[in-house]
Amino acid sequence: MFIEISKNLKKLSKYFPESLYVVGGYVRNQLLKIKTSDVDLASSVNVEEVVSRLENSEFETKIKNLKTGSLLILCENERYEYTAFRKEVYPQGGSHNPTSIMQTNNIEDDAKRRDFSMNSIYYNINKDEIFDIFHGIIDTKQKIIRCNIEPEKVLSSDGERILRMVRFAGELNFGIEKQTFKCAKRYVMNVKDLSGSRKYAEILKILYADKSYNLNKSAERNALKLLNNLGVWKAFGLSSNKIKIKMSLKAEDRFLGLLIDIVDTQKPKCLETFLERFLKNELAFSNEDYQRVFVVLAGYYDALFKKQNKAFFFKYFDLWGEISELLEKKSKRTESKYQFFYYYILKHDLAIRVDDLKIRVKDIRENFPKIDKRDYSKILGGLLDKVFDGKIKNEKENLIKEIQKKYQKK
Repeated sequence: MFIEISKNLKKLSKYFPESLYVVGGYVRNQLLKIKTSDVDLASSVNVEEVVSRLENSEFETKIKNLKTGSLLILCENERYEYTAFRKEVYPQGGSHNPTSIMQTNNIEDDAKRRDFSMNSIYYNINKDEIFDIFHGIIDTKQKIIRCNIEPEKVLSSDGERILRMVRFAGELNFGIEKQTFKCAKRYVMNVKDLSGSRKYAEILKILYADKSYNLNKSAERNALKLLNNLGVWKAFGLSSNKIKIKMSLKAEDRFLGLLIDIVDTQKPKCLETFLERFLKNELAFSNEDYQRVFVVLAGYYDALFKKQNKAFFFKYFDLWGEISELLEKKSKRTESKYQFFYYYILKHDLAIRVDDLKIRVKDIRENFPKIDKRDYSKILGGLLDKVFDGKIKNEKENLIKEIQKKYQKK
């Protein structure tokens, strides 16, 4: 069976008289007639020897990880991920990190460490031959995801494989073999052992499953349903096995849509506390990233609860674009009401932020040295309120007079 490869790959194979293999997604996608630029290579040669062989050639090499025997090979505008054949031993749990890695010369041993039959098909570039010990070609043609060996051995010690299984099902519009699915459900709590960054990365890929190969517009819905059927959300620290699937299918920013679905399902007493725990603890968000997401969602819910227009835009004016996109998917009527007020502010160039005032903290300090600096924010907020309502002009002289009038009364 012939797999289409580039002329550069054919040149590279000449440096591997032992045989150089393309393996994984590239072979699978070639069988499905899907274009992909990701090329994974494997052979029995360790990475140090590969680097030595390719020295002073047209191929550039960068060692990624000596422990796992992985190497990046570059040529012109092409890049390949190379790994030497290996065996892996995993600890109990689902952390995705093997406790030991042993290089091997046996391609069958290397195939056994992989996840699914469709990803365990090897193409020998040198001989133009397929090595398919786990019948991945049949499963690929039948659009079935099946563990290459016993599901227990594949899924019991690596939570990421469960999320990858869901992503592949969405991206490729594949079904999941019965025993593979049952085993994934049994070990779904292994997902909690993954790092927050890994969980977040896989969730994003699942949310945009339909974008990977432009194959299936319902891919995101199907993948999210699979997550619900597996009961994966408890592994993300939630109290529910399932979440409502609504906004994640509508919102432009699907992750924000997913968060709304999660909040609407969980109904937390405090949005801020809930999001901080979920985003920081479960998905490793930085404080800065968390704060931005929280403010956008807080604005979304404040609008739904009909927060007064002026107070709303004092707080959310700069993020209205993101908030309005979400709000429009939930309630066009509510979004239109706030949008009208937003355009009114722009049209009349109304002061909406403290920074829009023609007075600064230093002006208060210079003109009113006896005022406690802890009162500055309150004073500026009061001035902004009156300027917005048209009770005083936004001119430095008028603002100073207003402060003076207030403190003279005291």
